[in-house]
Amino acid sequence: MPELIQTFKSMQKSESEKRKFLAAIQGVELEGAEEEQSKSFEDVRRKALGITADASDVVSLQGQFASEAGFGIGAGLGYKKE
Repeated sequence: MPELIQTFKSMQKSESEKRKFLAAIQGVELEGAEEEQSKSFEDVRRKALGITADASDVVSLQGQFASEAGFGIGAGLGYKKE
């Protein structure tokens, strides 16, 4: 069974390399597209909560993210809603 799995993985790798080569001939770069697709779980959570700010931005510390970081109403910011 391990030989069959290894053979299958080799076939997938070979097909992937062929597709990348054919795309490169046409001027499409597939390597960068795969890296852009990967998002962290925190990025997906932030987007689901409607927070459009990047993780490195202070604005992204809202709601549940703020409480996880130790910020929020009564937890160090002294923010009052008027």
